[in-house]
Amino acid sequence: MKRIGLTGNIGTGKSTVARIFEILGVPVYKADISARSILHSDTLKPRLILLFGEQILNTQSEINRKALGEIVFNDKTKLLQLNTLIHPLVEKDFEEWCSLYSNTDYIIHEAAILFESGFHRLFDSTILVTAPEELCIKRVMKRDSLTRELVTQRLRNQWPQEKKQELAGYIVINDGGTMVIPQVLKIHASVSNDLLGRKPFVT
Repeated sequence: MKRIGLTGNIGTGKSTVARIFEILGVPVYKADISARSILHSDTLKPRLILLFGEQILNTQSEINRKALGEIVFNDKTKLLQLNTLIHPLVEKDFEEWCSLYSNTDYIIHEAAILFESGFHRLFDSTILVTAPEELCIKRVMKRDSLTRELVTQRLRNQWPQEKKQELAGYIVINDGGTMVIPQVLKIHASVSNDLLGRKPFVT
């Protein structure tokens, strides 16, 4: 089984690309969703309170992701502390998930900070979804009802797309004009052919 990482900065549309792979029958592990679940686990909550204080709790004494986000996205040291706690747990969960698909030709691991976390080293190849930054900002502002300032603040905590392009095995352009499905189909054929020992398509 080959492991393919899928990533892209916020607003690029990596989740849309992930859904296309799912339609093609490729299992997709959604790291960001898993991280949210882990974030609310009873084992992690005391450590989060110790690091960030009780202000990250809501009125039901549960982790308030918005309050936590306001802390970590304004302080790179605290963001690193959070990632250091969560990433090993996500990696363990991913390995357990992979065991369920050992007979699958390849799987997709979707994650927002695949390169920043160093997770890309665990994969046979990576797919990067790109889009113009201004379009990304508008998409996230509309999707999450956030101000431009908050969106750009979160973008600053991610690597520039140009840096990620240097490391990516495949690139999907999602600029609102270029058709995405044919690009995904081409990658799917490339990975599938490579599994058969054939020369993959050039992207």
